[in-house]
Amino acid sequence: MWTKIRQFLASPTFAGDEDRTRTAALLNPLILSVFGVVILGALATVFVFAQKLGSGIVVGVMFLTLLVAKLFLQRGQVRQAGMVFIAGVWLPVSVVMLLAAGHHLIGATYVALTVTAGLIIGRRAALNLAVISSLVYLGIAIADAVGIVLPVLFPDRLMSNWVVLSLALALTVVPLNLALRSLNAALESARRYAAEAEQQHRQVETLAAAHALDLNRRTSYLNAATQIAAEIAAVERDLQGLLQRVVAVISRQFGFYHTAVFLLDDNRQWAVLQAASSAGGQRMLQQGLRLRVGAEGIIGAVAAYGQYRLARDVDADAYFLRNPNLPETRSELALPLRARGEVIGVLDVQHTVLDAFTDEDVYVLQALADQISVAISSIRLLRRAEESIAAERRAYGRVAREAWRELLRARPDLAFASDESGVVPFTDWEPQMKTAVQTGQAVGAGDDLAIPIRVRDQVIGVIDGRKSDGTPWKPHEIDLLQTLTEQLSTALEGAQLYEDTQRRAAREQLAREITAEMRRSLDVTTVLQTALHQLRTSLGLTEAEVWIEETPSEPASVSPPAEGIQGGL
Repeated sequence: MWTKIRQFLASPTFAGDEDRTRTAALLNPLILSVFGVVILGALATVFVFAQKLGSGIVVGVMFLTLLVAKLFLQRGQVRQAGMVFIAGVWLPVSVVMLLAAGHHLIGATYVALTVTAGLIIGRRAALNLAVISSLVYLGIAIADAVGIVLPVLFPDRLMSNWVVLSLALALTVVPLNLALRSLNAALESARRYAAEAEQQHRQVETLAAAHALDLNRRTSYLNAATQIAAEIAAVERDLQGLLQRVVAVISRQFGFYHTAVFLLDDNRQWAVLQAASSAGGQRMLQQGLRLRVGAEGIIGAVAAYGQYRLARDVDADAYFLRNPNLPETRSELALPLRARGEVIGVLDVQHTVLDAFTDEDVYVLQALADQISVAISSIRLLRRAEESIAAERRAYGRVAREAWRELLRARPDLAFASDESGVVPFTDWEPQMKTAVQTGQAVGAGDDLAIPIRVRDQVIGVIDGRKSDGTPWKPHEIDLLQTLTEQLSTALEGAQLYEDTQRRAAREQLAREITAEMRRSLDVTTVLQTALHQLRTSLGLTEAEVWIEETPSEPASVSPPAEGIQGGL
């Protein structure tokens, strides 16, 4: 029963309709407070008022009106409940004030009812009630002014005024209290929202700072990758210079305490320090630091296993090896340098802060390590290619010299001079010609100019020119003669190769012919005679002989060989 009473007295709520819930929360305490005033009026009717019938009627009407308003409110008809409440209070109050000759309090009651109507019904209801109340009050004032005396049904003016005043106070204090509570709640919500907004603002600033830091880090990553790519593109053969610039770029862009590159030796037993960015690293370079692969420090472990190792706290890492040249190291990251699936070295970075490296750092630095590995491999391949080319040139030079020597032995007359009479053999070498051949440089003496003839960096001859007018050689004339000499070199090389090819082809043809002649017979004597005949005639020999001796059956024997087969032509 008490539960039902509490539910009846409680203010109803309406899901999804905040306005009706708010209006009901304002109207319900007004109804209950006026109920209290009506109870006071009932008590006054029983114990104080002399005119109990009139007072009882007014109290009964207000009680029924409030009950109807409460029922409307509980059923969710908030607007109808408000209209019944306002009408049920306004009309009895007006009657009591009029018939009790207490109209001097009616103004305060009407003001309270007008404010209440505006709060629970709306602005139009408040306006209408204000107009009606004003007209009623004006009528009472006019009647009082002209001396119209209404019958006094409630002679107990003091008590009736007290009841009406209580009602006016209830209609004023309760909405005011509710308004103040609503205002305080609004202020509290505003403070809460302000605190939440401030917290969100701080979170936004924190996120912005984090994003800015992340952006700076990414910018550093990009700058480092770009600069390293530029260094790699600019450096052709200087591996040591490239590595030194690379570690300097990484340290500068990422703010590392120490950056170093180790490369494995030819036996893959030692990781040798090649470049370092810190002052301590430079001292280690001078000391020739090297670490045994798989046995010394984080770098040795990475070189052995080919996997990066991150020491967030170096003092707690089992592989870390403290170096007196780097006393401030607190965290370390070592990444393998790989080329064609093989570890060729280690990129090592160190920081003075614990847990300084993020997963993104590992990813980016590994990408840079791969880029450095490609550069190292490319420079090494270039060196090997250059060494191979140089060896090939030296070998070709030796072959070319032998070929030209052979050609000159076969053709000692390959020297010609040209003048107005034509082209004739030449045997008298001028001093500047000999000097040009010996030095490999152009030699000029007045109107005479000697330029060496080169074939694959080998000086095979000289071309000498003398001007008919005796004037010195001009620069453009020298350039022209040098160009013609280069063309002559190319043509001579082609001719020499062609002649060499022809000689080889002739020898191979001769060998095939002799072989074919020898294979025409299966008789040993005939084969020998044919071979001797072909050799003598093909090579233009005056005499050729062939001897065949019996091979001793005992290799260790020192007895004279048995009689052999011999023949000659």
